[in-house]
Amino acid sequence: MSLCVRLASRSLCRAKWSGASLVPARAMATMKPMSAEEHKISRTEFWTKNKNLGRPISPHILIYKFEMPALMSITHRATGLFQSALLTGSAIGVMTMSGTFPALLGSIQAAQFGAPLIFLAKFALAWPFSYHLLNGIRHLSWDMGYGFKMQDLYKTGWSVLAVSVLLTLGIVAI
Repeated sequence: MSLCVRLASRSLCRAKWSGASLVPARAMATMKPMSAEEHKISRTEFWTKNKNLGRPISPHILIYKFEMPALMSITHRATGLFQSALLTGSAIGVMTMSGTFPALLGSIQAAQFGAPLIFLAKFALAWPFSYHLLNGIRHLSWDMGYGFKMQDLYKTGWSVLAVSVLLTLGIVAI
């Protein structure tokens, strides 16, 4: 430990410092200000140079084909956001509700929604939870270093989708 401190202090003492600054002079970059006209010339030179070199211009994101891992990542984030919004909305709703919770359930039952509509509503509420839970477990396995081969990514992806639907159907059946 003392050897590390001694070597560090020696290298700090030898470094060329710029004035009272704590950053070595050679590590600092300087930028000269550009006028609007110089900036316009620089910008046109940049595009002309790239065109002459045959460099492609980045296309719009919608022309790319989204692979399954990318779609699952986007869905994982979206379900997390959905759950956060749902929990926040529910908390605000409960705090500002004029009646009691049993009275709210009674009014929903009095509306006599059909069984298919209730099933779809339950499924829409339960699937983001089960998908996010199972895909989170998949992410934890990645944190441990497992499942990075493309074949494994697709296997676990399809498994998460299938099991999340089955788990949701089990929850909705309750």
